[in-house]
Amino acid sequence: IVSDLHLGSAHFRRENFVRFLDGLPPGASLVLNGDTIDEPGDPLQADHEAVINRLVAESRQRPVIWVHGNHDESFALDDPGRVQFARSWAVADVLLVLHGDQLDGVMPKHGLFKAVFKKFHRLRVRLGFPDVHVANYAKRWDFLYRVLNEHVARRAIDAARSEGFLAVTCGHTHAPMEWEHDGHRYLNTGAWTEEPNHYVSVTEGGSKVELREFPNGSV
Repeated sequence: IVSDLHLGSAHFRRENFVRFLDGLPPGASLVLNGDTIDEPGDPLQADHEAVINRLVAESRQRPVIWVHGNHDESFALDDPGRVQFARSWAVADVLLVLHGDQLDGVMPKHGLFKAVFKKFHRLRVRLGFPDVHVANYAKRWDFLYRVLNEHVARRAIDAARSEGFLAVTCGHTHAPMEWEHDGHRYLNTGAWTEEPNHYVSVTEGGSKVELREFPNGSV
């Protein structure tokens, strides 16, 4: 399970993700947990379009599930192959998969602040500051970012509990983390626009659920 590829973004770590795909065990399912696309209305450059084609090809060899996030909810593939689309997903009745935007009660309430923050970040880049993903820049405000992370984590645990799952995984916040509360686990897979990259591994039958790091093309 991976999340937040943001295909189309200049910050998508394409080569690392292709290596991740190359290393998938035969027959393993692949779950894309939201924001696979950065901006649905924008054309993709050729190497990012090739990743889409690779995902469709993978769907003919293994189960590929595309959980919609807030960025790609309106995106549609011309040829979806056997890709399954969903708003949420369950793995082996033990893990609930949600992108996390539906749990976010913080950012939607501060749309104006978010828009101004993004414009400020773009201005900084034009002035010569490092061109990093806007979420990576936002992490400098640790207290504010922690409020968002903990808010989504608490609501994800509540969602898992109400639906009868012991664990839940999300993306959305671009902040890889693992948290346990009252016997329920929350795992966030971060993003593939910043380093290091993470994924959730679930063994067949769901006996083992792990958040793993995928640095520089090696497990």
